Amino acid sequence: MTRLDLTEEETLSLIAILESSLSELITETAATDNREYRDMLKEKKKFIRAMLERLQGNA
Repeated sequence: MTRLDLTEEETLSLIAILESSLSELITETAATDNREYRDMLKEKKKFIRAMLERLQGNA
């Protein structure tokens, strides 16, 4: 397991980046007709949401 110590500013910046990525993924998921690609995007969204929850608990 890798541990990463972030300052509060770094944590807030990372949260903003992940939120932006999540927003883009939501838009991209809605725009695709390819089921396999959509499923992959859903997994990415799930991962990003989990990371956001962890980071927001430490912010």
